[in-house]
Amino acid sequence: MHIPSGTDTAGTSEHDRIAHPWGTRTPYGPGQPWPERVDMFLADGVREDMVERWVPTASVLHSNGDAMDIAVRDGRIVGVRGRAGDRVNRGRLGPKDLFGWQANNASDRLTAPLVRRRGTLVETDWDTAMSTVAERTRELLAERGPGSIGFYTTGQLFLEEYYALTVLARGGIGTDHLDGNTRLCTATAGEALKESFGSDGQPGSYADVDHADVIALYGHNVAETQTVLWSRMLDRLCGPHPPALVCVDPRTTQVARAATIHLAPRPGTNVMVMNALLHELIRNDWVDRDYIDAHTVGFDELRKQVADCTPERAAEVCDVPEADLRAAARIIGTGERVLSTVLQGF
Repeated sequence: MHIPSGTDTAGTSEHDRIAHPWGTRTPYGPGQPWPERVDMFLADGVREDMVERWVPTASVLHSNGDAMDIAVRDGRIVGVRGRAGDRVNRGRLGPKDLFGWQANNASDRLTAPLVRRRGTLVETDWDTAMSTVAERTRELLAERGPGSIGFYTTGQLFLEEYYALTVLARGGIGTDHLDGNTRLCTATAGEALKESFGSDGQPGSYADVDHADVIALYGHNVAETQTVLWSRMLDRLCGPHPPALVCVDPRTTQVARAATIHLAPRPGTNVMVMNALLHELIRNDWVDRDYIDAHTVGFDELRKQVADCTPERAAEVCDVPEADLRAAARIIGTGERVLSTVLQGF
């Protein structure tokens, strides 16, 4: 790995960043800007001065959207470099960013369409491949109708591609069978956000990490799912006046090991954990009543709902120590700048 002087530990190897995906620490305090640290990885034998041009882009291999520049030489990708001025990653790159590009030059990468002939996939040209798909589609439409064809999409396409796909599936073929993998992940979050806030847009920001005095992560194993964001949190934890960290996860993850309080509920008891925390917040009056009265509905119903969800009861149901539930509620309830996140693990 080639690292610009003063931005990371020189001589870091590919193995080191896989074993320690968060890189070296750049500690900072509350309200301070996250320091820059430019990560870079170039192919063996390629120096930075040998790169012919850098192409700006962003990672699509995960949800963090890390900004990077692609190193190009002889028309091929030969490496990547984080972009220091980007507010998302401030130059940092995770393992997928640093090393994922190598698949572009893999010897077994497909360079032509494959079509199955007598049980074996063989190379063909694009015209033949597209004609084969279109012909089979017409046959199915004639034999069984639009319901015989379905589309299952990824969450990594762009808006224009989704539009074209919908026109093809709904308007052209007329099938009702159109779905995507987002139903298993972000669709549930989107519906919850709309019901809670009236919009599926995220109310938080990565910059909230810079100011938070409490970070509560519910089923969000950020150390593995968003390595660069976890680097930001680690830098706060290593800096002056670090935030308290509450982790709710049945597994002992890297996040759990770094947490001030780790609640490890029995799988399937998440709701009881949340109800017990709410019970404690309301019982101790760790709530902003003026804000609740002005901007929320249903608080009285919520208070009744969690009235019997005491930490004692939750401890029995969730197999979480009562003292830890109370401690977590106190951290959340007495914090002035609380950042709360949730992911599919909850």
